[in-house]
Amino acid sequence: MSETVTGAKEADAAAAVPRADAPKSKRKLIMAGAAGLVLLVGGGVFWEKDKIFTSKLKQNVGSKAEAAMHPPILLGIPPMVSNLDTSGGHPVYVKLTAKVEVSGVPNEAALQDRIAEIQDVFQTYLHETRPQDIRGNGIYRLRESILRRLRAQLAPLQVTNLYLVEFLVQ
Repeated sequence: MSETVTGAKEADAAAAVPRADAPKSKRKLIMAGAAGLVLLVGGGVFWEKDKIFTSKLKQNVGSKAEAAMHPPILLGIPPMVSNLDTSGGHPVYVKLTAKVEVSGVPNEAALQDRIAEIQDVFQTYLHETRPQDIRGNGIYRLRESILRRLRAQLAPLQVTNLYLVEFLVQ
């Protein structure tokens, strides 16, 4: 009987040893899989970051080279007369002459067709403006607003500056 009891104890001990090793091997397998996954994701992020960085660098170099080939063009806008928005009975007129600096165009002839669009931007904004809006530093706000509208209207082209050559309110 002692042999059977001892044999049973040894069998239990032998059965218990592989069970203790099984969770450790599963744990090692899970940790190795997680480490491999982290390496794969990290490598993928590094690879994509490198591709994005080099493409942005190429775009910047390309745009600088294009800007050097096509310097900004100063397009003169013919003098225009517009009336301001007055709620009273007497009209208030503005005479305006401007120059628009545009880059990204090979020559001025390509911009001549767009002068009507540019004049429309000026006229629409001036018709919405009241005489008290252009007093003081209102001319600066008027210039910035027209510049913003020109950039939106001539979107593929880059409007870099707007010069108000003549601005007369009567």
